[in-house]
Amino acid sequence: MKRAFSLILIIVMILTSQVAFAQIPFVEGGVIGDVALDGTYEYEEMFFLTGKPMTLKGIVKVPAVPNKDTYTQKVTFSLANTAENITLTRNITYDVVKTQKDAVTQTLYEKTITKFDETIVTNEGTFTLGKYTFNDSRIYDHSPSVSYFAGQLVGERTYYLNGDYLTNSGYIKIVDEGDPIVGYEHQWGKSETMVNRQEITHSIPNPNYDATVRGSQENLVWHAALDINLASTQKVDFIYQGTDPQSISFRGSYFKVTTEENVLSVKYDLPTLTSAGDVDYTVTKRNQSEMNKSKEVILETKALITPKIRDIGDHWAKEDVFLLTSLEIFDVKQEYFAPDAYISRLEFGKAVVNALAGVLPEATRTDLIKRKRPGVTTPYLDVLPDDPDYQYFEYIHEHQLMSGENRYFKPDEPITRAEMVAVLIKALGLEYLAPNPPYKTVFTDDSKIAEWAKDYVYMANEIGLVTGYDDGSFKPLNRVTKAEAASMIHALIKHLKDEITYDYREKIINR
Repeated sequence: MKRAFSLILIIVMILTSQVAFAQIPFVEGGVIGDVALDGTYEYEEMFFLTGKPMTLKGIVKVPAVPNKDTYTQKVTFSLANTAENITLTRNITYDVVKTQKDAVTQTLYEKTITKFDETIVTNEGTFTLGKYTFNDSRIYDHSPSVSYFAGQLVGERTYYLNGDYLTNSGYIKIVDEGDPIVGYEHQWGKSETMVNRQEITHSIPNPNYDATVRGSQENLVWHAALDINLASTQKVDFIYQGTDPQSISFRGSYFKVTTEENVLSVKYDLPTLTSAGDVDYTVTKRNQSEMNKSKEVILETKALITPKIRDIGDHWAKEDVFLLTSLEIFDVKQEYFAPDAYISRLEFGKAVVNALAGVLPEATRTDLIKRKRPGVTTPYLDVLPDDPDYQYFEYIHEHQLMSGENRYFKPDEPITRAEMVAVLIKALGLEYLAPNPPYKTVFTDDSKIAEWAKDYVYMANEIGLVTGYDDGSFKPLNRVTKAEAASMIHALIKHLKDEITYDYREKIINR
């Protein structure tokens, strides 16, 4: 029964697969839902501008983000709460400028608003956006496997009631300022987390104001404070589906499922309302509580190939090998994987590149001609221009994953545990987080770990990629088997798609 349910679930996912954008569309607390039309999504936003916590529902239209250094993006919102007689329309045009800093493999990102129209209709009347400031500034740091980013968002908006700056019946002022926006993008997902502290000031003329009476207030003013925690996370999962028929050429296969989850938590400090639902200006008691929302949608499902490997049936690494060959990270053309054979430097390098960037395309005729032109140097001295794996050597050299020895790659030599860990930590870009030397790792054979490898081994243990042997040793010079390599590359993928989510979402939102 469980297997039948899983199959139905996968069929539903295939039928409902879609493409979304994986970003937070605005600083207000809102969550993205399912696709409604092309580029249009169901959307819910928390609303506090009347002094009463509530939710507005509707749609948001977000165009695809172009792969350009400079572009313009228009985002539109149409929201309402019919029970409270509230409607909101918002049209924002952003200008985005990216400045590449190749010397430090970083990108500076500036997002500004060039046009912003917003109208909110409540029982009080119509609030129209009159003035605003906004800046979203970020820095992206690019490692071979993942681009990490952090940024700062500040903004201020003023809405005028039934008029404009010169003539109005009151105003609402909102000030946005929060902790750094943080996130990442890589082959297996992306995430963006924002903590926004919002201060709201609501002011209307006091109908009972008497200038002759001492202490009479010209305006009725209330204040509110919001702590908005919002995260948008896109990730990939792998679902294994077994097959029941006996007369079938394969026993099971994996499906690659991409989902996006939006999580929102808002702690609010609002004025108290009267029984009629109006702000009570006569009391100092506050309305303090929290609202939470989350939404998960399926973006895409994809069936993976099923490898026909005959020598991993009872092996301890069979699940790692089967998944990575299904993803074509390892070569699937061979009938025997030889899990206990030593893996060569080239085999390991290719598998890591496939895990980070996908299978690289084969060279075109034009590529081959360019490589053989006079003056062109190959990435390594022992790599020829017509090598069938040239594109992998090129990628490895460009991203400094494996340096070789005196510019010799030595592709057929077995890779050691220290070399393997160095490649994985370089891929994550975490080697600079190791302590300043001298220091010792936790392993009992620390003295056998070469100085060049110590930062990599330290960080691999720090993030849980390696834990060592039962006797507490690391054995840096041990050669790596293909099964061990599969296990470590699978651990790298799990770290990228699952474990850093805790750092970038739960740890921030739930603190």
